[in-house]
Amino acid sequence: AATSPPHRPRKPLPPKAFSRLTSFVALSLLRGSINVATRAQMTEFKLQHIKEGQVRILSLSGYMGNAEFCQVDGELAELLKHGHHRVIVDLARLSFATSMSLARLLVCAREFNRHGGELKLVGLSPFLSRLAGLAGFGKKKHVEADVEAALQAMKLRPKAKARRPRSRN
Repeated sequence: AATSPPHRPRKPLPPKAFSRLTSFVALSLLRGSINVATRAQMTEFKLQHIKEGQVRILSLSGYMGNAEFCQVDGELAELLKHGHHRVIVDLARLSFATSMSLARLLVCAREFNRHGGELKLVGLSPFLSRLAGLAGFGKKKHVEADVEAALQAMKLRPKAKARRPRSRN
């Protein structure tokens, strides 16, 4: 019998970023600018692994709800555990992603940074790009236009050292 990966608590978004993100989602729902997933958009979720030198690429396609994100989270945890610190997550072929899955994915990017790694998001739609900005993630650090741009950015940066958590005395 298959077992699910152990749950690891994630560092939550800072209150200010979470507040901006939820306000944006609420306003967008009122304006009708957020598309609610239709049956046509609820295509089967697929996750493909691609190896490009020292970089691992996770290409996501289909519908990514919260349940599907758990699969992505498990894969990212495994990559980090096995020392693959440079990862690109390609979202270009997603038909739909919940704002919560995106927020959790951005928290994963911070986790990679904390361990001296780098996680880049590529292929974000204009809507997902706005959500990422509201969640406090700058384009220069975590988001690239496409896989090639992310690969180039990763080649230009030397591997960072793992950061120690700050003591709060």
